[in-house]
Amino acid sequence: MPTIDLRRRLVELDAQILEQKRALRDLQQTRITVERELRETASYPILALPVEITTEIFHRLPLKVASYSGSGLSSYVAPVSLTAVCRSWRGIALSTPKLWSTMEILFDGVPPTVIAEPGMVELSIHRWLGRSGECPLSLTFILHDNRFPLSRLRTIVHQYAYRTRYLNLDDFNPMDALELYSLSFPSLQAATFRCDSNLETHVFGNAPQLHSLHMLSLPNEGIVLARLHLPWQQLTTFEGTIHNLDLFVVAPNLIDVKCYWPGQNTPALITHSRLTSLTVIADDTILKYLTLPCLRHLDLTVELNRYNFVASFLKRSSPPLISLRAQAADPAFSQWHNAALHVAGTLEDLELLSPSRGVMASIFSSWESPGRRTLTALSNLKTLRFLDVLDPVSQHELVHFLYLRSDKLRSLQLVWYGSPYLYGRTEAGAPGAPAALDTIVGHFSRLRAAGMDVYVGTEDENYAATNDEALDA
Repeated sequence: MPTIDLRRRLVELDAQILEQKRALRDLQQTRITVERELRETASYPILALPVEITTEIFHRLPLKVASYSGSGLSSYVAPVSLTAVCRSWRGIALSTPKLWSTMEILFDGVPPTVIAEPGMVELSIHRWLGRSGECPLSLTFILHDNRFPLSRLRTIVHQYAYRTRYLNLDDFNPMDALELYSLSFPSLQAATFRCDSNLETHVFGNAPQLHSLHMLSLPNEGIVLARLHLPWQQLTTFEGTIHNLDLFVVAPNLIDVKCYWPGQNTPALITHSRLTSLTVIADDTILKYLTLPCLRHLDLTVELNRYNFVASFLKRSSPPLISLRAQAADPAFSQWHNAALHVAGTLEDLELLSPSRGVMASIFSSWESPGRRTLTALSNLKTLRFLDVLDPVSQHELVHFLYLRSDKLRSLQLVWYGSPYLYGRTEAGAPGAPAALDTIVGHFSRLRAAGMDVYVGTEDENYAATNDEALDA
């Protein structure tokens, strides 16, 4: 073979050797990477989970932007913190749009130097929300000191209005400066905001799906509905402080109301024909002025010293009430008895806070006397809860009550401040079954074994869930 051919052959071989060395280096680097990932997986088994399960776990984490640093949105909250764990988690987090669809920013926590830099805050927000794809957005913006210009916030809100499903604007006054009334919110379903009750405010004039409203205000501020222009007709849920009953007039389609009512005189009685759930905070006198024939859930988180208001309200409304939550500390329980009788036939879920001994006896006892009236008509109860109990209760009557109602009552919760003694003995049994002589806790064990959820004890311990075996009769 000629010399020139031999030299050409050597050059070709050198090139092939070089290529093989490069391929070998690549394989060695890949092996190192796989080996490192194997060590990480062995040390952290969660990294071996399928991507679908890891993604579902990520979805269930609290996703909020709670603070701001000079470098941008906080890296100490999910989902930003997830991207710093490992390359695998970073890839999953960045490719899961739903993780980036929730944002909460407290503008008071943004350094003035960052706010002063044009577009810096907006850039971080756009980078975050840009990863959310086309997911519906839940946005919370909180401002107490007016440090962040409302004109800049207006631009942010307007840019993402078309896919905002929930919007919380806390302490942005005046609200009209955000120009929300004519802005289109095609996906907005719920909103929370605080506004100055002394100013006329126009908000959400073009939000066809808006049905839930939470008005943030101090108890002494109230809401002047005549000054607040909202799509009241389409609201089904409302939460906030009210000083009159205009709400029940301007919003005829309300289904669920939770209101702080500081106690005001109202001249007229108002009937609302669609409301099914009412929670009243602070004062129960609101019931003097309402008739709610469709009410199914009533929560009176106030101390009821005037049960006659409740009784007359229930008599007047005749609602198909299935759940009632109320204070019951009044030792003169005759008024409580009169109130409960009006819904005894439909009530399924009853929760009483700080119930007096008389109130509990009126439910548990199966016999009456001239000075002792019972509520045996509460025959449809499925859930019964007594919380913050101070007074003693007849354990014998309690056990017999549970057996008597064992066909329908599925859950009893009785929480004392102190530890109850449950080892007295009584003879009891379900209707039609032989009675058994057992300790109180033994009977609770029998009832639990039969499928009833019984919790009798303190907040920390259920004394009805001991492992003691029931004594044979």
